[in-house]
Amino acid sequence: MNPLLPGLALAGCFVMSWWGISLVRDRGPASRFGSEGAGDAGGRRRGALARFYEYLSDRLAPRAVGMIGERRRDKIRRRLDAAGKPGGMTLERYAGRKAAFTVVMGGAGFLFLLQGRVVLFVTFTVMGFVWIDIWLSGLARRRQARIERDLPDFLDILAVTVAAGVGFRPALVRVSEALGGPLGEEMMVALRQMDLGFGRRQAFEAVRDRNESESLDVFVTALLQAEELGVPLADALGNLAEDMRRSFYQAARRRAARASPRVSLIVSLLIVPGALVLIIASIIVGSDITPGSLLGG
Repeated sequence: MNPLLPGLALAGCFVMSWWGISLVRDRGPASRFGSEGAGDAGGRRRGALARFYEYLSDRLAPRAVGMIGERRRDKIRRRLDAAGKPGGMTLERYAGRKAAFTVVMGGAGFLFLLQGRVVLFVTFTVMGFVWIDIWLSGLARRRQARIERDLPDFLDILAVTVAAGVGFRPALVRVSEALGGPLGEEMMVALRQMDLGFGRRQAFEAVRDRNESESLDVFVTALLQAEELGVPLADALGNLAEDMRRSFYQAARRRAARASPRVSLIVSLLIVPGALVLIIASIIVGSDITPGSLLGG
């Protein structure tokens, strides 16, 4: 039997069990906030494996960062920004955690190498090397998708608030706090940057650079153009929200159109053969035909 399949299955079970344990232990945002405020008490409650992983990550981080090229560093920083820097993750912490996880998974795979199972050793090591990147890419993709989904509602509420006579910055604060989510976080970061002396253009261009959302790019561009040309902001925001909602519906239709051939393929390869097997088995059982008679015995 090819050892690659059991190795992949074992690695998948390990990853799923790690993720499942974190989900079971997670008691919601309030619990996470309390654990952050607990400081050292929260650190003492962590398991020995987590403490060892953090220690290994901190020790390996300086050397791991030195092995990353400048172009690769810029790409990682953009990915961290798109993912919202989960847990305050920086380039150094990313490199340290990736190196530590590679060492841990490689050490687990080394046990198989001692038994002569080279494929399992390579599988575990590669899984440890790419897992952080896979997790971070998925987190960034989901975050950007939520920004795309929340932006039309955000613009509608912001347009109504501005039209009611509230200034742009107070309106932006109210809507960002009420809406929350990744989009609200990005707007609050821009507002804090403006409080620290950044210009409005500079702060919103930074929001655009941190994210990969096309709708957010369009929003920032339209906002800056409306400020330069003196266009009424409420009207511009309302029209922009309507255009984005129309674009969102069109994108959803395109995704549905692309999904139709996949559904047909799954039906043809899985459901139809399974239904045929059930029908043939029912006919054989109902007619008292034995396997021997079918084979000519």
